[in-house]
Amino acid sequence: MSATGLNDGKVVAVRGAVVDLAFASGVLPPINDAVSLQTDNGGSVMAEVQAHLDGFTVRAIALHATTGLRRGDIATPTGGPVTVPVGDAVLGRLIDVTGRVGDNGAALADDVPRRPIHRAPPPLSARTGTSELFATGIKVIDLLAPLAQGGKAAMFGGAGVGKTVLVMELINAMVVSYQGISVFAGVGERSREGHEMLLDMTRFGVLGHTVLVYGQMLSLIHI
Repeated sequence: MSATGLNDGKVVAVRGAVVDLAFASGVLPPINDAVSLQTDNGGSVMAEVQAHLDGFTVRAIALHATTGLRRGDIATPTGGPVTVPVGDAVLGRLIDVTGRVGDNGAALADDVPRRPIHRAPPPLSARTGTSELFATGIKVIDLLAPLAQGGKAAMFGGAGVGKTVLVMELINAMVVSYQGISVFAGVGERSREGHEMLLDMTRFGVLGHTVLVYGQMLSLIHI
């Protein structure tokens, strides 16, 4: 039994990042809850419950590489969703989707606050609108696709079209012109691109005002 009071389960199937877990007690972790999968080599893989297949089995998505994971490995419910560290402590740091540090820097302190990745949105009364534009310094964006201050921006496109360059320019404009903070989230990108972005942001002196959150490519990055 885990520290949450829920009985441990076991891995019954692994199909890439899709993992099926069985719980003999019939008490299943809720959808969106995290489950820690213990491998034979002493490592752990964090997974998130996506569906209840029947009264004893759940289907989960692994948030780390499943290399070394096999049927029969122990699955321990955490009693809640995945949580990530927040606040000033993560500025200038590179973390993965579960909050693990990936930049070979010092470990985050135990008292760093953490928040679940599944949270209710703020009430409409707590939201504020803005009509002030975020001047990027890139004429084609400022003219044809202007961004609002405090908003979000996403890049879509094939390989080699300049997505990384545009992201770097937006982050640089936020840090240098507005003394603001940027959060970059990349999932499924090439490990080379993630590594180069970390080095470039360090060299340009903007990493201290930025948080980088990388997906599974993190396991391939060596600083």
